[in-house]
Amino acid sequence: MVNWKAIGLGVIITLTLAYLGKYIPHLDTPIAPIIGGIVAGYMVGGSYKNGIIYGGLSAGLAGFVYTIIVIVLNSGIALAAAVSMNIAPMSLNGESGIITASIIILGALLSFVIYLIMGLLGGIIGIAIKERNAEKQILRS
Repeated sequence: MVNWKAIGLGVIITLTLAYLGKYIPHLDTPIAPIIGGIVAGYMVGGSYKNGIIYGGLSAGLAGFVYTIIVIVLNSGIALAAAVSMNIAPMSLNGESGIITASIIILGALLSFVIYLIMGLLGGIIGIAIKERNAEKQILRS
C-alpha cells in the first residue's frame, strides 16, 4: 500500500522550500528536495528501499510541478508584457516555437531528474534517522 501522506508532505515541503528559495539564498536547490526526501523517508520508515522510493518520488514530483509552475508564471509575465507593449506574442509555430517547446520540456525533465536524485539521498537519510531513533528507544527501554 502506498503511503500518500508521506509523498504529499514531502512534495509540499519541497515546493515550499523551493519557493522560499527565491527569497532566501541557497535554499531551493539542493536543500529543498533533500529535506522533502528526508521527511518522506522518515514518515514511511522501513527499509532503505522505501526511503529511496518515497524520497525520490516526492522530490521528483515536486521538481516537476515546480518547473511547470515557474514556466506558467513566467509565460504569464512575458505575455502580459508583450500585450502591454502591443507586441504579438510568439506562438509555438515555426522553428523558434519548436525549439522553445523542446527547451521547456527538456527543462522540466531535467528538473525532475535532479530533484529525484536529491530526494533519493534525502529518503536514505530519513530512513537512517528513523532507524537511529528506534535504536535509541530500544537502548532506553
